[in-house]
Amino acid sequence: MNVVLTGGTGFLGRRVAAAALDGGHAVTVLTRDVEAGRAALATEPRLGGGRAERVAVLPLAWEDAGALQRTLAGCAPHAVVHLAARITGTRDELLAANLAGTAHLLRAAAALARAPRFVHVSSFAVEDHPPTHYSDSKLAAEALVGASGLPWTILRPALIYGPGDAGNTDALVAKLRGGTMWLPRGGAATIQPVFVDDVVAALLAACERPAAVGRTYRLGGPEPVSVRDYRLAVRDASGGRARLRGIPLPLFAVLARALALAGKRGALGVLAFHGRDHAVESDAARRELSFRPRALAEGLALTFPSR
Repeated sequence: MNVVLTGGTGFLGRRVAAAALDGGHAVTVLTRDVEAGRAALATEPRLGGGRAERVAVLPLAWEDAGALQRTLAGCAPHAVVHLAARITGTRDELLAANLAGTAHLLRAAAALARAPRFVHVSSFAVEDHPPTHYSDSKLAAEALVGASGLPWTILRPALIYGPGDAGNTDALVAKLRGGTMWLPRGGAATIQPVFVDDVVAALLAACERPAAVGRTYRLGGPEPVSVRDYRLAVRDASGGRARLRGIPLPLFAVLARALALAGKRGALGVLAFHGRDHAVESDAARRELSFRPRALAEGLALTFPSR
């Protein structure tokens, strides 16, 4: 199978490229900066020993429809895996990256002589609360995928963690190294972080399984865990020393609203998040993609093997 990846130089994309090679597939990564893309792939341990050189890296020009179509045609993809996305920014910046970028790629894929499977990696954020500009942009992109006429599959992973994650995982580890971390206490918030390689396995299954066409799957860890317990588990696994202290939710609400009056609205989002459950039901992915998320303790042991 010929697999084309956008976002293939990121945390998840590098693992997808490695696993696809392990499965005997040909892999092409499309990226704006070819040299930087090759360098990023070379940092993935699973692509060591010269294996990164087996991944073709080609220039990606979102706005040039003709060039994008010619690039895809040259790859003759059986599956196009769309991972590229912007996480932060203004509403317009997120729409330009996540909605317009998806639209360009869909048009190029639909113009091919043989329609590829289009696997779109979205986010559980699209059905979670509170909504954000990011989740709105991803939900709008999903609508384009569903209306594309291509054989498509949409994946909605929860918070992804694992080795090599320079974003969420490393940022949390840095906060947990020492000092005190304050969290709202008394809310209903539970989450289901999912280990990166479990998402990768489901994604590659979605590239091939006929039952996955036209389906949207949630991907979450095996059991809900409180935000506090997740952070404690990451702290202990990574060797951190931070103390986790709780602020009663009603008091946190007062503080959040006071900060909002001063123009700092971030705490309101934290308040809304901690006021409800964020569990992820993944039964369909278990049945149809053989999704088998590993326990948090096992995933963290693989993320921090030296501890």
